Amino acid sequence: MIFDFINPTTDIISMIFGLFLLVRELAVIRTIIFDFGGVLYNMPDPKLVNKWMKMFGFNQDPEVLELIANPNESQLVNDICLGKISEDEAWHMMHTKWRIKPETIRRFRNQFFSKRYLNRQMLRFMDVVKDDYQLGILSNAGDQTRSLMTDVFHLDQVVDKIIISAEEGIIKPDFEIYQIAMDRLDAKPEESLFLDDYGRNVEAAIDFGMKSVQFVDNKQAIQMIREILGEEE
Repeated sequence: MIFDFINPTTDIISMIFGLFLLVRELAVIRTIIFDFGGVLYNMPDPKLVNKWMKMFGFNQDPEVLELIANPNESQLVNDICLGKISEDEAWHMMHTKWRIKPETIRRFRNQFFSKRYLNRQMLRFMDVVKDDYQLGILSNAGDQTRSLMTDVFHLDQVVDKIIISAEEGIIKPDFEIYQIAMDRLDAKPEESLFLDDYGRNVEAAIDFGMKSVQFVDNKQAIQMIREILGEEE
């Protein structure tokens, strides 16, 4: 008989997996999670960074140049984002290792973490959707970033939860930090949308079960988010 060629176990597993994919695809988005650096905070133009480095005397050390050029691949940045090294310790290391004066470091920090680099257009978009969607921030960042976000940028008035890697000891793209975000926001992956500028973090979010958009610019990102939400521009 034809049924002799059918493996019931395999068919049931395939059917369940297919239903899971269908449910995930049709799930209504209830939560939108934003990266911070590179999305809500515009990283300064490289030309300006080079100008600062020259002005403050950072441009003579190849280790500093590599740190600025490839922060996502930097072991120092990873250790800061994992909370293994505090931001104060990192700045102190810059003073002792690279002989940079404390006053120079203070000026650099004030320049780099200025309100002028906030992505105002994305913040306006968040303000539009915050009544209809739960909002969160998930950032690979150091131990002082929360105070920067809340006391200086007041982003806690825009989003429901802020999750920072240094406080958790886990960094994106590790699945565990996405699960922490779900737990804090009481959200489900299939009902969540994630926006990040770094491709590996976006791919991991998709594999975790979330819808995800890679940020290139405001127009592209907002359009893609609206398409996923089923809204019109």
